[in-house]
Amino acid sequence: MTHPTSVIGHERVKAVLTRGVLSKRSMPAWIFGGPAGVGKCTTARVLAGLVVDPEVSAEDLAAFAPPVHTRSGVLFEAGTHPDIHLISKELALESPIREVRERKLRTIPVAVLRQQVIGGMVDGHSFDGPAYVKPYHGHAKVFIIDEAELLGLDAQNLLLKTLEEPPPNTYFILITTRPDSLLPTIRSRCQTVLFGTLREQQMQEWLEAAALEGQPEELEWAARFADGSPGRVHASIDEGLHAWYQVFAPMIDKLLVGRFPANLSSELNRMIEESATAAEKADSSTSKEVAGRRATRLLVSMIGFQLQQQLHQSIDDPSACERIARALECLFEAEQQINSSVNRKLALAGLASNLHQALAPAVAAR
Repeated sequence: MTHPTSVIGHERVKAVLTRGVLSKRSMPAWIFGGPAGVGKCTTARVLAGLVVDPEVSAEDLAAFAPPVHTRSGVLFEAGTHPDIHLISKELALESPIREVRERKLRTIPVAVLRQQVIGGMVDGHSFDGPAYVKPYHGHAKVFIIDEAELLGLDAQNLLLKTLEEPPPNTYFILITTRPDSLLPTIRSRCQTVLFGTLREQQMQEWLEAAALEGQPEELEWAARFADGSPGRVHASIDEGLHAWYQVFAPMIDKLLVGRFPANLSSELNRMIEESATAAEKADSSTSKEVAGRRATRLLVSMIGFQLQQQLHQSIDDPSACERIARALECLFEAEQQINSSVNRKLALAGLASNLHQALAPAVAAR
C-alpha cells in the first residue's frame, strides 16, 4: 500500500537525497531541477517532513516517507508544520506592503524573501527572518522556494548571502524548471538534483491513486499527453486541453501532408487569449501576461506531443524524421520568442509558416 506522503518514482533522486540531506553529510542548499509537473515539489515536501522530524525511523528513511503518528508527523500531514516553509509568488498577497500586494504575480519579490525567509527592512517595514529563528521543535527548518526562476537578480543576490553562511540546522530547496536561470554563484552553493518524467508503470500507479474525475476520452488523452508528468494531467483537466487539441490537431495533420491551414495561428492565439482572460477574471492577482505564457507553453507542448507521436510512426523514414525534428525546433524557437516578449500574434504567425516550411518537403519528396 502506498504511503499517503510517499513519492512515486524518482528512485535515483530519493537515493541521492537519502545519502545526502537525510544523512546530514551534504550541503544545506539544494536545487531540484527538471520538467514541470513531475514531482519536484512533492519530493521537496516529503523530504522536509523527514528532515524536521526528530522521531523519524530507519524504516521511514528507507521508505522515503515521513511518519504520520509522531508529533511532527501529525502537523506535517495537516500542512501546518511551523518548521516547513513553502515560499511562492502567491505570498506577495500576504505582504503588509500595499504595493507588493497589488503587484501582478510575475516574480517572487524581494519583500517576500525578506518577510518569509531572510528578514530585514523593506519600505519602512521591518521583518524578523524566519531562517534565523530556532526551529519550533528544536530539530531543523526547511525552506522550499517554488518557481525559483522567478527570483530576480536582487532577490537572488540577497538569498546568496544566506546560502554563503546558512543558519544551523536550516535547509533550502530551490525548485525550478530552469536551473540555468539561477546565478552561477547560487548554483555553486547548492547541490543540484535533476528530475525526469515517470515511467509508464509509475504513471499508472499515480493515476490510480489520484482517482481523477472526467470523461473517459478526456482522461485517456490526458494520460497519453502527460508523457510521464502528473502535473500535465492536472493541467489537461483544469484547462480543458482535450477540447483545444480537438481544434488544432486536424490543422497539424494538414501540415503533415503539406497543406497549409490559413487559420492555424489565429486559432492558437484565440485559445491562448481566452485562457489568459479567464485566468485573470478568476483571480485578479493573476497577470494576464503570465497566464498567456503558461497557456502558450501548454499549446506548444500539445503540438510537440502530436509531432512526437508522428515521429514514432515515421521512425523507419529518416527523411520524415528529419522534417519533424525541424518542426520541433520551430516550436522551441517560437516559445523562446514569446517568452522574450515578442508580439504573440506575430510569433504564432511565424510559427505556422515555419511549421509549413519544415514539413512541406514531405510532399515534394514523394
